[in-house]
Amino acid sequence: MTEDQALRSRRPLTLRFNIPISRTKEFWGALREGRLVTTKCRSCGRVSFPPQSDCPGCMSPEHAWTDLSQEGRVVTFTQVCMPPATFAECDPYIIAICELEGGPKVLAWLEGVGLGDVKPGMRVRLEARPAGGENPYYVFVRA
Repeated sequence: MTEDQALRSRRPLTLRFNIPISRTKEFWGALREGRLVTTKCRSCGRVSFPPQSDCPGCMSPEHAWTDLSQEGRVVTFTQVCMPPATFAECDPYIIAICELEGGPKVLAWLEGVGLGDVKPGMRVRLEARPAGGENPYYVFVRA
């Protein structure tokens, strides 16, 4: 069998993982309610997003839940034209890293804005979205 024939005989591989959420269930519950929360370390005060069960700064397992500001500014962005398999049906989309007011930087899709209209420093709002019976998610929209 030639290499070209071997490549044609391959098939997609789909993996599913059960991800334990027992220490971040407050995040998922709040997201279903349309709120965004994250963890703040009780030892060093570091705010982490996404929520962490152990502080990435001091490794303490002690944290408190805190509301996130939903207002922020674009730090950087890119357009995804060749999406991963799980988003293969999606048109090209923009993802952005935005710094929230008084909080961490967050990575999310940026909706409702064309590529030519996105600029670093642009004001955005982080919004929770239902997912039709699936896990809810969050996106940025222009503020």
